[in-house]
Amino acid sequence: MKRLILVMPLFCTSLAFAGTLELGDNVVALAASKSKVSIFSKSIKLADGDNSLVVNFDSQANPESVNQGKGRITSAPYIITFNYSGNDTVFLSTAKVSDENEAKKQAANPSFTLTANNIPVDFEVKKVDQDSVNIFSDYKSLLSSEEKNQSPESALTSESNGSLQDAINAYNKLTDKQKITFMKWLLKN
Repeated sequence: MKRLILVMPLFCTSLAFAGTLELGDNVVALAASKSKVSIFSKSIKLADGDNSLVVNFDSQANPESVNQGKGRITSAPYIITFNYSGNDTVFLSTAKVSDENEAKKQAANPSFTLTANNIPVDFEVKKVDQDSVNIFSDYKSLLSSEEKNQSPESALTSESNGSLQDAINAYNKLTDKQKITFMKWLLKN
């Protein structure tokens, strides 16, 4: 009886999810409306029905090189919304890149594809203005503002009215040396 009680919540929570979203090599999830994600997530549980994600294109500067000393090329964030109710695995990917020029072209205008069982899934893509996001941005708030049919800029502005805006202003007033000291402290804590 005790085992049944312990297993029942796990069974009930699994019923709310329709399937799994697998991310391609050059796609990074920054936020999901109904799931927890990190920038290292390669799969995300999908809720039954409407789903929203904030993603971006992220590639090595020279994908074919063994020595990755050139860094990374990333795009602006994009909000992807779609409706899916199946139990199949859904794949979100971009075109494969083989050199730095292709990576730069994809970062400027990523061509996302969403498929389930090799069948395209309808989705909408909205580019987030890169100037409106920074290191302090809460990407999940972009999704909640999207659901309320607000623009992402207004969500960031309303979010930053309080102490976050004060912190950003204080950080911007620091000298370069003070900024480095602050970043070191931030990484330690």
